Amino acid sequence: MTCLILDDEEICVNQLRRYIEKVPTLSLKAFFTDPNEALLYLETDKVDVIFLDMEMPNYDIDGLDFVRIMGDRQHYIFTTAYPEYALPSYEYNAIDFLHKPYSFERFMKAVQRAKQLLGISIRDDASATDSYMFIRVEGKLQRVDFDDICWVESERNGIWFYTETDRFNSPLTISDAETRLPKNQFVRIHKSYIIPVSKAEVIDKDTLCIRRQGKLHEIPIGDTYRKEFINSIGTKIMKK
Repeated sequence: MTCLILDDEEICVNQLRRYIEKVPTLSLKAFFTDPNEALLYLETDKVDVIFLDMEMPNYDIDGLDFVRIMGDRQHYIFTTAYPEYALPSYEYNAIDFLHKPYSFERFMKAVQRAKQLLGISIRDDASATDSYMFIRVEGKLQRVDFDDICWVESERNGIWFYTETDRFNSPLTISDAETRLPKNQFVRIHKSYIIPVSKAEVIDKDTLCIRRQGKLHEIPIGDTYRKEFINSIGTKIMKK
């Protein structure tokens, strides 16, 4: 997914650039602190999404002015330190609204939402049908089949992949695992846990249970992730 950054604060531009560099499926085409330069660029080029600051006091136009000029030709993820901009932003092709300062995890939620809304495959064609991946364990590459994973858990020394019969430690972060696991099978339910949706057996308000080695293991559901998790199982819930 191609993207562009427009923010009049260089420190915010640099933070977004670092976030984007961590995501292999994002391609940063350009970044600007001057909205007029961004407008000139977009006269001849188009990107999938623009990370756009709402408040740009150093220039004659702000984020909403920029969108009014561009019209419906682009899609936007708005960024600002002022939450009062959230409501009007959704009138202008807004995919998401990032309230500064925001974490990489929150940034990734906006990216995934953009890919879903724009119909862009979250995993590239070559890996779309993959059923396994390799993780580095003690200097060797260990194959882990997606169907075998019971959950992924973050700890101080990296993350653990729990399978039915074993567990493997990896120096990856939980966010790395979230971006590499297939989105149609796995969902993050807590800052420290990713689960395969199909293995959730008992779901309560704040926890769910997954069976491993014949025993049910209770895993917390974080407030930040509850809504996305419930949406991921929505079609499986039998209603009156």
